[in-house]
Amino acid sequence: MSKPTALIVEDDRDIVALFRHVLDIAGYQTEIVLDGKDAMDRLGVIRPNIVLLDLQLPRMSGVEILKRMRDDERLMRVPVVVITAYAPYADSLPVEPDLLLLKPVDINQLSSLVQRLQATQGALDEPAHDFVTGLYTLPFFNVRMTFSLERIKQSSFRRFGVLFADVTEMDELKLHLDENEMRDFLRKLADQFRVTLRPTDTMAWSSERGLFFTLIEDIPTPEAPLKIAGRLRDSMKRYLESNDRGIGLRANVGVLLCDAEYDGIEQILDDIEIARSRLREGLFTNPSIFDREMLGDRG
Repeated sequence: MSKPTALIVEDDRDIVALFRHVLDIAGYQTEIVLDGKDAMDRLGVIRPNIVLLDLQLPRMSGVEILKRMRDDERLMRVPVVVITAYAPYADSLPVEPDLLLLKPVDINQLSSLVQRLQATQGALDEPAHDFVTGLYTLPFFNVRMTFSLERIKQSSFRRFGVLFADVTEMDELKLHLDENEMRDFLRKLADQFRVTLRPTDTMAWSSERGLFFTLIEDIPTPEAPLKIAGRLRDSMKRYLESNDRGIGLRANVGVLLCDAEYDGIEQILDDIEIARSRLREGLFTNPSIFDREMLGDRG
């Protein structure tokens, strides 16, 4: 199996040496570019698994590189970690990176990020969207969760949410529908996500888990994601009632609030499964907000 590739775009050779050391240990094949224009030319040839990007570069700024990557269909999904010594400048970026690291970079923080990315290495090589629903696939969603988790680890007072929607009796429904009818059902069910949530939200479907997912990055109060979950439950409920066939289809919707105490996304997914089971058992109202304390601390 070939190594994943990391492109380091940084003109400070001491910082480059530090980044390269961390990435080499993690098993990445690293490539270094010291100039913004050369970096953009190189990105026209390769599609790295991750880009570490300084904002202040000769000939072309990191901001321009980030904008061009996000506008390029081939590169728009490549995770970009922006590195800068100027926090106010970073706050005014016209395009949001996946993660922001402030100089001097904490070597432990960078190592932790790289280790978490190992679990999602193959996501960029797989289709980003599910063939049936048109939503993101779980591997791509896991990449987004990895960066969301890393962001809150930089400021432990913050949290993000993972909204999940579970349709009960789905296996029973499959006995009543042929393959094309089932695909049409799922496609229209996914549309309830699209009309209820923001177009910019990261929405995903996992056929293996039988769950819909959405990231909620900004949580001013616990009531905010609960309102979103309630709107989604009502939208899905209306659709399911019109396609019930006497089966008793029901949409259970919950939001797991994720803090910096989570070690990785597998723990998050495990807690979502526990929350899903408790909703199915009727132990919580539908929808509900969950956190680590409610579900049992993983220690």
